[in-house]
Amino acid sequence: MTESLKCVLVEQAASVAFKPPDLDVIARDSTRRIRRRRAVATLAAAATVVVLAGTAVIVSTQPNRRPDLADNRPAAAASWAIGSTIHDGHGTIEVGHEVRALVRTSVGFVTVDGANNVYSVAGRSVTRIGQAFPAAQDGGEQVRLVSDPHGSLAGWIGQDGSHLVLYVYDQAIGRTHYYGAEGAGFNGVDFFAIDDRTAYWRIADRGAFAVNLDTGEQRQLANADEARYLKIWSVESRVLAFSPDQDPRGNVTSLRVGPALDNAREFTFGENAEADDTIRLSPTAAWIAYLRYEFNGPPIRDDVRAVDAQVRDTATGEQVALTLPKQSYAVPVMWLDDTTLQVVVFGPESAMWTCVIPDGFCSVVSMLSPDEIEGSALVLPNGTSVTN
Repeated sequence: MTESLKCVLVEQAASVAFKPPDLDVIARDSTRRIRRRRAVATLAAAATVVVLAGTAVIVSTQPNRRPDLADNRPAAAASWAIGSTIHDGHGTIEVGHEVRALVRTSVGFVTVDGANNVYSVAGRSVTRIGQAFPAAQDGGEQVRLVSDPHGSLAGWIGQDGSHLVLYVYDQAIGRTHYYGAEGAGFNGVDFFAIDDRTAYWRIADRGAFAVNLDTGEQRQLANADEARYLKIWSVESRVLAFSPDQDPRGNVTSLRVGPALDNAREFTFGENAEADDTIRLSPTAAWIAYLRYEFNGPPIRDDVRAVDAQVRDTATGEQVALTLPKQSYAVPVMWLDDTTLQVVVFGPESAMWTCVIPDGFCSVVSMLSPDEIEGSALVLPNGTSVTN
């Protein structure tokens, strides 16, 4: 298995404490192996930005207006990138730079290239909007973008001198908001998610916050001690999917879903099972999708018996059976609307799929050739880029 193919799996399971499946072995005899890869991220800020600590600053002279986002808009197309080409359904966009990380908005895409530049891709227009500064940990580097795929906002963590900065870019109007995080240290900030016009992040020694990006009002979700190991994986319609006590190895052993940290339902993965951080709520938070690992039993955590994508009803916990091919490794990617999930399947015939919920019927969107998988870095729209 080539290094670029390993990077594909790392991007989808960056916090898993075991080796990703060897797709060559899957193709031959359907056995699975998982390799440990972990990293953390920070991104650098644009050099022209001046940071005011704890204060939202706007860089733009354009009028302050909200994008016109219809509630009945059609489902987004399945998307991914290979090299310098973004695949958007059956169409392609040539962006003129290597795509190392990708997120979708209702307007277009935001990307990071191999030199850690951040770009806005709207239609056929590609505009550089920042410079990334990755942080190193465990022998690797990770940068991460976040976005509301059904809104116009994308965000990342940056640096200005000795300070960390939280950036939010409104792709509909070309406007950047940024917030200071002085004193947090280069690994002291997590940008968790954007839901509509609210950002969710953690700043070390301060706690976890939900921030209204229009008014700058901050609501504390947890104090510094409570937020120390908190991970918010996804937020949709003001419902949070989170782990209150993230496993230090990076595995998700406790997943909760609810409108508040103290008002949430716990989702279990079954005996001798865990999940990675590929956890996504649907736009109305009616469904949750994640990647589940089942082990042969403790204390060994690299003896994996099964790897599968799961979808569950957040109200009842009931699992939806997906009609995905056997002898494969399926990763949930993103919700295209409230009942359509994009899934990438690696195996003898790798392909991009969509699954319709709740009936679970899945169909192929596009086949992925061995050259596309092994010859280039296949990038999915989860905003994560990992390098060794």
